[in-house]
Amino acid sequence: MRFRLLAAVLLGGFASTGHSAGLEAYLSSKTAQILFVNDAAVVGLPGADMSFGLFYSDDKDYMGTVGLHAAGTPAGEHPVTFGLGGRIYLGSTDRPDQKFQNIGLGGSVRLTIPANMPQAVVGELHYAPSVTSFGDSDELLDWGVRYELEVTPGVSGFAGYRRLTVDLDRDSSYKVDKRVHFGIRFAF
Repeated sequence: MRFRLLAAVLLGGFASTGHSAGLEAYLSSKTAQILFVNDAAVVGLPGADMSFGLFYSDDKDYMGTVGLHAAGTPAGEHPVTFGLGGRIYLGSTDRPDQKFQNIGLGGSVRLTIPANMPQAVVGELHYAPSVTSFGDSDELLDWGVRYELEVTPGVSGFAGYRRLTVDLDRDSSYKVDKRVHFGIRFAF
């Protein structure tokens, strides 16, 4: 039943109305993630992006995410973009055998480096305190930083570091992800 619900949510995100969308995947030595991003105008929120992601680790940790974020640049010509939003995390860890559900708020900062091949440095942070953490978790902290390079219009490669820590009942700071990763993003 949970798999069917997750599949329905993810497939619902693929119903595009012609706005910009993207597919992103990253790999590390022990983790993998795939993320689909679509314009939130599909659900009546133009100007924002919604995302649907699946995460897996060699430690048999599984996680699904659903996010909604809006981003914009300050007035004038600035290479910096700020974003705010939220993300829902639904996951399961193997050792310890725990389940977590969290609703986190956070944001991002993107510094675009104008060059012949567009580049950017991006930082992201999401935090879910105990009041928005359910199941076996008491809080969640998800942060990362990465360097992106657009190799062709619509295709970017990136390298980054992500740390995703969940405060579980049986482990006060279980690290779901704490690795350097490499990935690719397709915009369509």
